Amino acid sequence: MGLFGSKEEKISSKPEPAAAPLAPPPEKKNMRNDKDPIESVLAKEMVIKGEVAFKGKARFDGTIEGNISGEYLILSETAKVVGNIEAATLICHGRVEGNITADIVTVHATSAIHGILKSESLTVESGAALDGEVHASTRKQSNPERSKVLLNPPPDMTKK
Repeated sequence: MGLFGSKEEKISSKPEPAAAPLAPPPEKKNMRNDKDPIESVLAKEMVIKGEVAFKGKARFDGTIEGNISGEYLILSETAKVVGNIEAATLICHGRVEGNITADIVTVHATSAIHGILKSESLTVESGAALDGEVHASTRKQSNPERSKVLLNPPPDMTKK
């Protein structure tokens, strides 16, 4: 029998079963860091009135009168924001008049912030001006009664 044998080969008309579609990769929280390139820049001479939303890493040198939401925001020394900021990371060298909610906040010595600042991780350089409320904690208070006990010891312990 040669290469093209005389035996008839049965050719199946039944299609091969399709492979199961691949599941999408698990979604990772897109955490930016200081080594990622800056994707957007707002020049020093620019003034924006209105809401600003962005993805990736942005640096603002100008003035924004409105709310900002994004991933990684750098406010330079010349930046001024009059509005609220929501970001995963905020690096502030400039001025903010509004509330800030971010996972990671770094406030440099040239900063002036007036408003409520909420962050899981807060770093403040000496010389920075913070005027308002600061809420920075990753600890969840598991038992609120415990702090009551710590703050108000039983009467018999105060008598000695």
